[in-house]
Amino acid sequence: MEEKLVTIVVLPYSKAQMLKLRLEEQKIDCILEDINLLEEGATSVKVKILDKDVRDAVPVLEAFLGKKHEILKSGDKKNDHILVPVDFSPSALKTCKLAFNIATHLKVKLVFMHCYINPLIHSVPYADVYVYDSTLLTRIDNAEKNANDNFKKFIRKLSSEIGKEAWKTVKSEFIIKPGYADEDILAYAHENNSMLIVMGTGGGNESAVGSITADIIYNAKVPVLVVPEKYREKELGEFKRILYATNFDEKDFIAIEKLVRILKPFAIKVFCIHVAKDEYSDWDKARLEGMKELLKSKYAKKDFDCRLLQGDDMLKTFDKFIKDENIDVISLTTHRRSLVSRLFNPSLARKMVFHSQTPLLIFHA
Repeated sequence: MEEKLVTIVVLPYSKAQMLKLRLEEQKIDCILEDINLLEEGATSVKVKILDKDVRDAVPVLEAFLGKKHEILKSGDKKNDHILVPVDFSPSALKTCKLAFNIATHLKVKLVFMHCYINPLIHSVPYADVYVYDSTLLTRIDNAEKNANDNFKKFIRKLSSEIGKEAWKTVKSEFIIKPGYADEDILAYAHENNSMLIVMGTGGGNESAVGSITADIIYNAKVPVLVVPEKYREKELGEFKRILYATNFDEKDFIAIEKLVRILKPFAIKVFCIHVAKDEYSDWDKARLEGMKELLKSKYAKKDFDCRLLQGDDMLKTFDKFIKDENIDVISLTTHRRSLVSRLFNPSLARKMVFHSQTPLLIFHA
């Protein structure tokens, strides 16, 4: 029987060439096949191998994309790009347009990533013997074709809505691969030190897509901008007021430093807000004054407004402030928590993702 070629990933040409070299170093034959996602755009490349080599190729691919790396390497890679996961959901277009707007102002490139379930990759045997599935090759072809066709349609619609001339002003790269979205998004972001991940919730509750968003929030070591499904589209120039929720943690200042870096081109007012369930104490007042002084001395040209709020229900208190002050973006820091803690005592970040219709910029402490 003739051996079948399968696509293991779609990458920009330069990255595909590097992966080809790594595969060939492991004695895995590999061919590259062009695929034009846009008529006038950069060419992406399918990386194809023989189906008999998939088992050996998967570890090479994962290492290449960063899946084996769990610690963010600082200083060895420039964070000159924004990573945008694409799932073709109804809110994906507005999420991608906001990401494009940010990339335009920060003068960085966009990396669009789509992960799909490939029957072969996800049934690679770990035992010496397994039952061969006669329908596998048909399902492989369908999974790959559907992923590429849907991605092509999506990118063309996105570029059309943005405008051909505007689209050309931002460099874009496209990655289409079989895998698990949460694992692959995190792996790529950490290995390549992404400046920012921009993604949608995919719905107002904890659906399958929503759970991926929650996983990214908890485990990303880079900032994550979450765009709610019902978010009303705005131009970036319309973003004027940001709420940063503080608990007077020392990590807040690290997050604020990153926030200022992202917002550098814009004249934006930042409200640093602490909510106390009971009447706030003198200690809270002292810490607020200390924060005011530090921010004023360090960011003399930025507009910060630090306040204490009191409310039994934190979400309702934030909601009222967001509406009263016309807040455009909510920002906060989330800490890694145990599984039990996450299930029975969700953090503010998780609550806000599935509650708010205001974009949420999250930093990991």
